[in-house]
Amino acid sequence: MSVSYKLYFHQLIERLMEILVQRVWDIDGHPDHFFGDDKELYRITSRGEVKRKRRTMKRYTQGYVLKSRFYSLHQLRPLLRRHTPTNHPMGF
Repeated sequence: MSVSYKLYFHQLIERLMEILVQRVWDIDGHPDHFFGDDKELYRITSRGEVKRKRRTMKRYTQGYVLKSRFYSLHQLRPLLRRHTPTNHPMGF
């Protein structure tokens, strides 16, 4: 497989993720971050693209980095709110 083909395939997968992800949980204080129906964390970029955030480990604690701050899963849970659809296309 050539490098350009792999890059094209990766970009195609990212486009499909944008279409298939349903916003389920919002995070208080972070309007551009949300959890999808597949229980993964996503971020909406300034260009409107949906990017998946990776779960990280800090010592023995699992969590996510939001705006340069590490949130453990325990700290993140009280910030979750069920998403209510709005008239805005990005859901803000």
